[in-house]
Amino acid sequence: MIVKFGRRKMIDKKSVIIGLIISVVLVVSLGYVAVAGPFIGVLIGALIASYLANNKNRLKVVESALQGIIVGIFTGVVQILILYVKSGFAENIAGILMIGAGVIIGAYIIIGALGGLVGTLLNIKFGKSYKRSDMELEDQSEQQ
Repeated sequence: MIVKFGRRKMIDKKSVIIGLIISVVLVVSLGYVAVAGPFIGVLIGALIASYLANNKNRLKVVESALQGIIVGIFTGVVQILILYVKSGFAENIAGILMIGAGVIIGAYIIIGALGGLVGTLLNIKFGKSYKRSDMELEDQSEQQ
């Protein structure tokens, strides 16, 4: 499923969901290993979401960064909810988590945008080439 704004297709829901699942699994598993583990998890999830979205569509840089930003936002929300459930729904922890949520989600937005850009670059490097189809169109018009 792709969300359309006007004529443009900007958000590929399937790619974002796949990236989100990968990101949440990595954030939870790497969170116990190192301090930078959750950030690496978000980066990898955003990278995969952007790469998959670029395989389907030819996205611009801002649109692929948007894929990563969405993965970062939702990963931050899921992580905050997991921490809230682990704390036993304590009221004391809820206030601290609300303050921390702004910091965590803000950091994940920046890292998600970076992952989206890197995913686009990887797709350009290793993905299918769009120039071939343009060249085939040019060759056909010259033959006629």
